[in-house]
Amino acid sequence: MDKSPLTICGLLKGMDQLQRVEVDLKGSKLPQTNSSLLDCTTPPMVVIMDANLGNVAQLSIGRGNTSKLYLINCGLKQISRTTFDSFQGLETLQINQNKVAIQPDTFKDLTHLTFLSIDKAKIRDIDPNWFVTLKRLTRLSLLKNEITEFTPKVFSALTELEQLYLQFNLLKYITKKPFSKLRKLTKLNLSLNIIDFIEEGSFQDLTRLKYLDLSGNRIKRLTPLILSGLMNLRKFVLYNNRLHFKSYETPFINLTSLEYLEMNYQGPGGQGIGNIGPHFFQGQRRLTSIAMGHSIMVNFHPDAFVPLVNLKYLYIAGVVMKTTNLSAVLSPLKRLKKLTLYRADLDALPANLLPPNNTLEILKVQSNHLHTVDKMMLDALPRLRVLDITENPLTCTCENAWFKTWAIHNLHTQVSYLYNLQCDNDRRSPYLWQFEDKACSYEQVSLTLFITCSVVDILFVCVCLAWHAQGPALRYLLLILRAKVRGRKGAAGAKFQYDAFISYSSKDEAWVMQQLVPNLEMPASGATGLRLCLHHRDFRPGSAVLENIEAAIYSSRHTICVVSRHFLRSEWCSVEFQLASLRLLCDGSDVLLLVFLEEIPEHRLSPYTRLRKIVRKKTYLLWPEEPQERDTFWVRLIDALKDNEEEGGRGGEDELARLIG
Repeated sequence: MDKSPLTICGLLKGMDQLQRVEVDLKGSKLPQTNSSLLDCTTPPMVVIMDANLGNVAQLSIGRGNTSKLYLINCGLKQISRTTFDSFQGLETLQINQNKVAIQPDTFKDLTHLTFLSIDKAKIRDIDPNWFVTLKRLTRLSLLKNEITEFTPKVFSALTELEQLYLQFNLLKYITKKPFSKLRKLTKLNLSLNIIDFIEEGSFQDLTRLKYLDLSGNRIKRLTPLILSGLMNLRKFVLYNNRLHFKSYETPFINLTSLEYLEMNYQGPGGQGIGNIGPHFFQGQRRLTSIAMGHSIMVNFHPDAFVPLVNLKYLYIAGVVMKTTNLSAVLSPLKRLKKLTLYRADLDALPANLLPPNNTLEILKVQSNHLHTVDKMMLDALPRLRVLDITENPLTCTCENAWFKTWAIHNLHTQVSYLYNLQCDNDRRSPYLWQFEDKACSYEQVSLTLFITCSVVDILFVCVCLAWHAQGPALRYLLLILRAKVRGRKGAAGAKFQYDAFISYSSKDEAWVMQQLVPNLEMPASGATGLRLCLHHRDFRPGSAVLENIEAAIYSSRHTICVVSRHFLRSEWCSVEFQLASLRLLCDGSDVLLLVFLEEIPEHRLSPYTRLRKIVRKKTYLLWPEEPQERDTFWVRLIDALKDNEEEGGRGGEDELARLIG
């Protein structure tokens, strides 16, 4: 521009309603001392760009009601108090892209100023005197300068300040309480500096702050004391720092109003975010959005998200979650609406990915290792509207045949880039929607038949094994059931053919015939003898052995087991003992008496679980080696038979329930 200023002013004549004038002086040949470019009445907003004003003592560019002045890249080198004498009613002043030296009293008369911007001005130090008279200033921008540190309470005069922009500087430390008295500040941007230390209490006075951006720094540590005073903070941006947390830390516990937290790209030296412990989000009931990830190591405790009852948006990316229990971690998030698990190294998604009655609408699981899609998982997401499963190695097999049909015909959920989903296993049919799945119906029928036959075979084998292992006991139960149906009950007071059935090994027959039978059937004291049932003498010829055993036990009031090492090794003795034990359960009476012919160590009884339990819980008789003690033995045995004859009720049944476990 090489025309005279009078020509420009002439253009403005008659434009009383003009609100804005922009003067681009790029390529102008005006001398840099010319400060009367618009020495006439100017509109409320004046923008001068790419001039070469140099050192001007006074700007003669306005005698009107200009309230907004923009001097962008005007070559200003020094401004003083007199520079803006004609603009004492100025409300907005931007002097960006000027390598300017500012005097302490430069803005002294601009008492109506509400917005001041000095961006890209290569400022290294901030003089607190600049702001002494700016009592109405609500916005201050000093971004893209070379500020390295703050003087104590540098902004304390700006008591009405609401927004402060300090990004793209060279700040390394936040100390000396630079934000003291900024109690009306609602937005603070300190991003893209080199901050690696923040003094405790630095934000103490920022009780109304709602937005804090600390991204792009080198911060390694955040504690509740560092963040104290931020009880009204709503949005906290920590993108690209060096934070690393221990499992016990609760850095945000004082941020009780926090709604948005962004902390991607963290961790010094590849350590990553570290551990998200059970109390990491303690007190964050209002938090609705979280973004974290792109960090080598992130470990989620199963209870990490328990406090986040109102979380709606969760973004996790660039972390290894292959071993994470997703169901446990995500179970508290009933109000989640959007879930992104991007590059999380997942091989599969659990069927119960989210809790019942969830409200998830968008699920993004791009760039993982998913080969199949679980139908139960999608069925458990009734409100799902968008599913993004791109960049996963999906297989075109019958396992995914249902998903192909569902994705094409389902009207409720949109599968993102459906017709770009490629098969990982078939180069001839590279897209999922082209996968020929007719053969899968035949395969499904074959699978059903195979499963049915397998179940029948397994049941048959189990029945055979059970009959082989517990055949006598099962047969006895059937016999008991048959007897009860016929009205044959072993109730107390019924008449029995025998007083006792003797269960013994044939190798102990000599003791039975020489000691037991004479002393019980023909006692020397002249007392009434007992009626005993013996194998060789009382079993009915021609009947099956098992039926004879069942009849002997059921027609005898008691069963006496003569226990010895031979008894333990005898299969028929084991059968007799099991059937006698089962009679306790069916009749509810205590019918078992144990007589040990010898001491048997407990470890030898360990294979015989039921017998070991009875030995531990009930008194048994041991055949004495000393002859003088044998009379007492017979008296105790006969008394036991007579005492048990008088007992009844439920005691035996309850005891057996404990013994046979």
